[in-house]
Amino acid sequence: MVAMLSAILFPALAVKAEGEPPQNVLVLHSYQKGFAWTDEQSDGIEERLKGAKNAPVIYTEYMDWKRYPSQENLRQLYQTIKLKYHNIHVDAIITTDDAALSFARKYRQEILNDAPIIFSGVNELGVDNIPDKRNITGVTEKIDPIRTIQMALQINPSIRKVYVVFDNSESGLSTGKLVMDQIASLNQGLEFIPLNRLSSEQIVQNVSGLSSDSIVLMTTYYSDSTGRIIEFERFASELGRSSSVPVYHIYDFALNHGAFGGSLISGKIQGQTSAELALRILQGERADELPVVTDSTIRNVFDYNELQHFGIPLNKLPKGSEVINKPFSFYETYRTLVLGIIAAFAVLLVFILILLFYVQLVKRMRSRLEISNERFSLAAYGSDAVIWDVDMSTMIYYFSDSWYELLGYERGEINESHGGWREIVHPEDAEQEDRLRTQHLEGRSSYYYAEYRMRSKTGEYIWFQARGKVLRSAGGGYIRFAGSMVDVTDRKGYESKLQMSYQELESTYEELTALQDELLEQYNKVVENQALLQASEEKYRFLAYNDVLSGLPNRLSLSEELTDFIEEHPGGQAALFFLDIDNFKYINDTMGHTFGDELLVKAGERLLELSDGRCRHFRFGGDEFVILLKDVDGYTEVIYYAESLVQGFSEPFGLNASSVHISVSIGIASYPENGTSAEELLKNADIAMYKAKEAGKGTYVVYGEEMQQHFDERMIVEHHLRNAIANNELSLQYQPLVDTGSGRIWGFEALIRWNSPVLGFVSPLSFITIAEDCRLIVPIGEWVLRKACRFMRELQAQGYEGYHISVNISVVQLMLDDFADMVLAVLEDTGLAPEYLELEITESIFMESFEAISSKLEPLKQRGIGIALDDFGTGYSSLSYLKQLPITTLKIDKSFIDSIDTPNNMSLASSIVTIGHDMGLNVTAEGVETQEQLAFLERTSCDKIQGYFISRPIPEKEVASWISGRQTG
Repeated sequence: MVAMLSAILFPALAVKAEGEPPQNVLVLHSYQKGFAWTDEQSDGIEERLKGAKNAPVIYTEYMDWKRYPSQENLRQLYQTIKLKYHNIHVDAIITTDDAALSFARKYRQEILNDAPIIFSGVNELGVDNIPDKRNITGVTEKIDPIRTIQMALQINPSIRKVYVVFDNSESGLSTGKLVMDQIASLNQGLEFIPLNRLSSEQIVQNVSGLSSDSIVLMTTYYSDSTGRIIEFERFASELGRSSSVPVYHIYDFALNHGAFGGSLISGKIQGQTSAELALRILQGERADELPVVTDSTIRNVFDYNELQHFGIPLNKLPKGSEVINKPFSFYETYRTLVLGIIAAFAVLLVFILILLFYVQLVKRMRSRLEISNERFSLAAYGSDAVIWDVDMSTMIYYFSDSWYELLGYERGEINESHGGWREIVHPEDAEQEDRLRTQHLEGRSSYYYAEYRMRSKTGEYIWFQARGKVLRSAGGGYIRFAGSMVDVTDRKGYESKLQMSYQELESTYEELTALQDELLEQYNKVVENQALLQASEEKYRFLAYNDVLSGLPNRLSLSEELTDFIEEHPGGQAALFFLDIDNFKYINDTMGHTFGDELLVKAGERLLELSDGRCRHFRFGGDEFVILLKDVDGYTEVIYYAESLVQGFSEPFGLNASSVHISVSIGIASYPENGTSAEELLKNADIAMYKAKEAGKGTYVVYGEEMQQHFDERMIVEHHLRNAIANNELSLQYQPLVDTGSGRIWGFEALIRWNSPVLGFVSPLSFITIAEDCRLIVPIGEWVLRKACRFMRELQAQGYEGYHISVNISVVQLMLDDFADMVLAVLEDTGLAPEYLELEITESIFMESFEAISSKLEPLKQRGIGIALDDFGTGYSSLSYLKQLPITTLKIDKSFIDSIDTPNNMSLASSIVTIGHDMGLNVTAEGVETQEQLAFLERTSCDKIQGYFISRPIPEKEVASWISGRQTG
């Protein structure tokens, strides 16, 4: 039983490629995704492995040991890996940090094919403590602060105190002790002050007042002395900003987060080095024959911004040091070019004498310009412009008298000095004014410019054009923000007139001639608006050809690009992949549309990650994506890419705090074999995609001509099915269910039949699936429920009391918000008591949307309606889920009954009956066809049976006579 359920739960995660399958590498991280050290190692591993010629398949798992260091965590991880990699051959294991190495050593022989282990991020002590180094190698995380201290002493020989920052975790304490012991071995007379007993706030406060003979050395830091979890990047940045002395670090992920520098351990280099060892092992070398790498993961690096902050010149750094964030230097970059230009200037000295004449001319022009500037200043002072000013230290505003004259307020009347002026800004203009102001203050514009309306004391709005500039201190802080405001209400009126019509422009020509200066200004504004209009048109074109949610090109872009490719490459080769996310509508229904939209965005990003550079990706609509692979070189390449897509989407998606597993169904159409037009290729790829879904989802199908016939037949069935209820083509037959204890009839299961005047009798196995895909199952399902309940009520009215009716329910019906209300309404309309109705739900439906469906069925069960779990044993539910289901009956699938003559299946069927009874459930056996099967089920105390041994499905008109005949017999 367990083996069967495991096989169903964890199918093969990828379609095997032709020839040798790719090798598999399991990357096991000790800590969580998002932890900087872990992410750096992971980036280095994936970058090296994916860049290899024969790149292996990468599987990644996180132990999250920092946040959950418990045996329960280890037990759950053990169960997860055991089940998840049951059918995957792991060729190598890469572990990061000690917890992952310990887990891999303990369980690799049991659940991971005894694969070789390559460790990363383990210090020398941890490596020495490995009891059995068989088939193990890796990269040592050699924590050596001595080089960092030597570099610090070279920069500042007066250092006497070292403040060491580490936390009180097991790894933090050991790292802190190791660092202080190694520095002490230098015998430099340095004093060590550990800060692990302080909270993060106390540490920041202490380092802000350190003397110049001190430095801060920060190791790892995950929680402070109060046990509070601290985000490393945030704390490191705050520490660097607050410290009065340089903050040296041990690891390079602190760079750009307040780290001054030092001899830093690089997680990314460690990850790349361990991945290189893994590739050598995958190529045939043995792990225990490869020496452990101990000296290749160090960077001697400093942050240029921090050097500037503490006034340390570059020439004081140790020779060969790396400097990051260093500004671009034209001379150093183009030194040869600069020297060449200087030589060219020497040749041109002869022309300088000629230019002296023009220098004198420029001086005369400059004198005239100064006179002009004086005139401009006098004119500005003499104008009616408003002068405003803000003291950025107190945020007190000042406005000149012109502002009060224009608006009619008295000074202090609206508390304008403390920001009250914002209350009179027009609501439609306030947001833009604030954005433009913030943009300038943040340094993203050279000056502040905005136009907005202010409400005068009379209630009228006056348009102002405001300009200004902020004055900054040497350290980049704000000192003063000042500028001017001009009443442009008249100009705005003219703008409105310009927009009315060209005829109005002609009628006011004489007036505009008198205002030539203003017309020129308006013309400049029109030119500016034209530029804005052009930018807007470009934006709308982008929106027309790109999907708003994912940013990928949309259906229109696909149609044009595919048509252009066909026209330009009549003899070319291409493949079209039509990709659909399996069960996406259930994710939307259960997790919400916002969650579904985030998943679609992640799916688009995953497609781009899997691209080889020749692909174009499109979002076709809903949960459908299309990939155009150009210049295809044979069928094998198409299949390889399809398998990489299926494999790529088997990796989980991280959404918020959830890890979501999905699969995709892919239909493939080749150009020109499967179509010579965009419409034909899209149609055939879509048909192949539907065929992939019918094949079991999570796979791909290449289009074949026979699929068109199948698709056409499906469309014909759907067309006629739409009118089946209206044309009275549907009917019900009823198969009896018998109580094995008393031999009496318990009730009947309603089975739908369709007799089409065009298609004849159509099997339910064919049309029910089609009805679910096109949602016709909703009206059909309600029709079946209503007709079956009415029939049973009429049968009871004829004297056949106590009989029950069992009706099958589709997952599409169950996902409707009003499903429970619909069932209760049918019972009320037909007059059937709830205890005589049983709803049959297949096991797989529950597992697809467990919580949503359970919440709808529980109220129905409370009303007395029976809930039967159909086809039990063929699905993949666990006993823990079974206890939580709102069911009253288990129905053993016919496949178990057909083969009870074998000991294993007989024992399995008997176990299902026992499980059901132990859980307080009734058990019904389906497909009973022989006396021997009946005898076995009676011995196992199975409650009810149905099958051809009792009776075939009976037409509605014959049910009463069949009951009478059985009673007589």
